[in-house]
Amino acid sequence: MSLSALLHSLLLLPVANDNGLILPFRTRMPQSLRRVPFAEPCLMLILQGEKQLQPAPGQPLNLPAGQMLLIPAGCELTFTNQPDEHCRYLAWVISLPADDLLPLGRGPVRRELQHFSSDPLLLTLMQQWLQIQPQLSDPQQLLQARRREITLRLLELGYSAELRSGLQQHFSRRVQAVVSEDLSHDWQISDVCQRLAVSESTLRRKLSDEQHSFRDLLSQLRLVQGLNLLQTSSLSVQQVADACGYRSASRFSERFRERFGTSPAELRHSQTADTLIRQTVVSGSTLTV
Repeated sequence: MSLSALLHSLLLLPVANDNGLILPFRTRMPQSLRRVPFAEPCLMLILQGEKQLQPAPGQPLNLPAGQMLLIPAGCELTFTNQPDEHCRYLAWVISLPADDLLPLGRGPVRRELQHFSSDPLLLTLMQQWLQIQPQLSDPQQLLQARRREITLRLLELGYSAELRSGLQQHFSRRVQAVVSEDLSHDWQISDVCQRLAVSESTLRRKLSDEQHSFRDLLSQLRLVQGLNLLQTSSLSVQQVADACGYRSASRFSERFRERFGTSPAELRHSQTADTLIRQTVVSGSTLTV
């Protein structure tokens, strides 16, 4: 099968919300977002439309349909999702958690975006998963195996340094893991200190060493969660604000615009009801791209 035929066949596959491997993101109108953080290495496939990246240093980078993008952990992206002439933008994203990267071992780490033409083997691994996943009674073990196959293929393509970005142990990740369990909770620094069995001064110092503060980290997690829910659920803006720990939708909208350069209402306007992915589980690990 030719590469173009393989890409076309992927467009015909249904992508269930609970498939576990691939997160699909769609829009009917241009979407511009700034400073979107990525906590884990991610592989992105552009299937329809174009992703227009605005790197901090360097020239803008336009990725048309058929391109792949490897995003190292720790990156923040500013971009526009530009639909094609049929008003369709579609990207698939696969997150690669640290547990799937352990076989990498030690070595150099690089945090530079890498883009390349779609790899037929990677496309086939995605296609096979979407075809067999609905038939599996317990797909979890096979899911990890498939993610590791994708990781191994990226290693063969020469991206080990980018993947190792997901293995670096940062104290802020431990804090994120705690508060992401329930971002609607009124988290206090004392709560997290108790969970991590550290003093408040130690927690503040360790976060400061990584250029973070507890309040800034919590705010970022809540806003990213809000961005995810606005793109991947049909919850109202008020419901999204509640799920992210904001007591008022207006306060949430104000902070959201400050962070991402657009309002929740504007982001929702770029989507139509048929493009929203129904998702009822609130997850702090959901990606937004």
